[in-house]
Amino acid sequence: MDELSSRKRIYEEILLNPGLHFRELQRRLDMPVGMLSYHLNVLIQRGLIVAKKEGKYTRYFANTTMTREERQIMGLLRNSIARKIVIYLLQEGEKSHGEIARYLNLRPSTLSYHLNRLTRRGLLDRDIRGRETYYRVKKPQEVAFIIIKYRKSFLDALVDNFASLWLEKE
Repeated sequence: MDELSSRKRIYEEILLNPGLHFRELQRRLDMPVGMLSYHLNVLIQRGLIVAKKEGKYTRYFANTTMTREERQIMGLLRNSIARKIVIYLLQEGEKSHGEIARYLNLRPSTLSYHLNRLTRRGLLDRDIRGRETYYRVKKPQEVAFIIIKYRKSFLDALVDNFASLWLEKE
């Protein structure tokens, strides 16, 4: 495979699946690490893709009409627990920490980590009432639109079900 066709494969995978991290790209493309790293750097230098550091991952996006906010949301939604939390809140509306933990069957500390991260990054709003903390998606229509728009990139039945229900509702 020549360099141009390798770069084309990488670019198309990123275009169709925005927010993938290096190892996921490597698995999907079945490409040697060094080769993928080299071609990603070339694509970044030429301005065709954008690399965004997201915690311990670097996520890749095609440098297209996707806004900075969409890239941030997609980066967060690439984490399966964060995605489950957001979809649950989109479907059910505002919920308490305890309700979310019970529904998703998560340890409170694990849930707190993800909720804090989603709140810090501006995806969720937090409201403290007495001893309970409630969460809701800050911009539900926008977040739902992004999930629906890129649903094929998630390879997730939960996303497919959410998209079907959300589109029926409108």
